[in-house]
Amino acid sequence: MRAATENIPIIKDALLKAGIVNKTLIDSITAVIGKESNFRPQSENLNYSAKRIREVWPYITPDQANKLQKNPVALGNFVYSNKYGNGPTQGFLYRGRGFNQITFSNSYKKIGDQIGVDLLKNPDLLNNPTIAAKATAAFFKNVLAANKAKIKTIYGVDITNIQPGTDPLKILRIAVNANAGFNKPSNIVETEYKKALQYFDYAQGKKNYFIPAIIAGLLLFLALKK
Repeated sequence: MRAATENIPIIKDALLKAGIVNKTLIDSITAVIGKESNFRPQSENLNYSAKRIREVWPYITPDQANKLQKNPVALGNFVYSNKYGNGPTQGFLYRGRGFNQITFSNSYKKIGDQIGVDLLKNPDLLNNPTIAAKATAAFFKNVLAANKAKIKTIYGVDITNIQPGTDPLKILRIAVNANAGFNKPSNIVETEYKKALQYFDYAQGKKNYFIPAIIAGLLLFLALKK
């Protein structure tokens, strides 16, 4: 609860300063951050059981999952190395961090340059709330701008000029899709949308944080049991 109280204003301020000014879009991005990190910037754990590894990365074989389980460095290098700028042993180094789990060295470099912080040399700076907020704002600004035409085609919304009366839940779906990636299957986007929806009323100031906090605590408990 304390992380949300302290960090949500920082997040929303960073979004405004980055030029994301529509209130519903700001609230939607905030809800996405809630489901990604419970408003606390953090590094991707990757200390998964074999069962969880197969759930997250179905292409990993059972034998591979057994070898990678409870070995975060090996798992990170296996799933994230040799792509999007990561070298052969850099997967764990540039795993997900921050409020919305920014991943891969290409993103660290681009966003770091945009916000004036060397994230390649200091990747853990993404877990500083102020830096994480600026990085999240830059991330969403980049993705929304790059996919403006696609958003218009899929959702019928001009994301740079959201009209009054636009369905807020449609904007939430766009924010979820932007964070997940517009190449992700619709069933994955729908699953992530349902998670973000639990935080949406709170992000808008309509509901107390108590319920999302309980949900986050339960998810953490279940994750630790795996």
